[in-house]
Amino acid sequence: MKKIEAVILREHLEAVRGKLERHGLRGGITLVEVRYSEKSKSSLPMERRVFEKSPQRIKLELIVEDAKVENVVNIILRQAQPQSQEEGGQIVVLEVNEILRI
Repeated sequence: MKKIEAVILREHLEAVRGKLERHGLRGGITLVEVRYSEKSKSSLPMERRVFEKSPQRIKLELIVEDAKVENVVNIILRQAQPQSQEEGGQIVVLEVNEILRI
């Protein structure tokens, strides 16, 4: 199993979710609003301005079977393609060793 985390522009969310649903992934998606900045050196007042200027982003988190990872990543890449490099996000694929239900 793998956990996929993708930070995308909010405006691409419905396209990504719709395409994932059409490919059989109907549930198990966690959505988190995020503030995203690639600036590594900034003071707190500067960070606030950077975040206010940056487009709104959302982080999708989902756990999928190994066989579905490539398909899911490709869907996200196609549906959430930004207009410019500055608007881009990221996709991370992590190994899941154990899932505990609570």
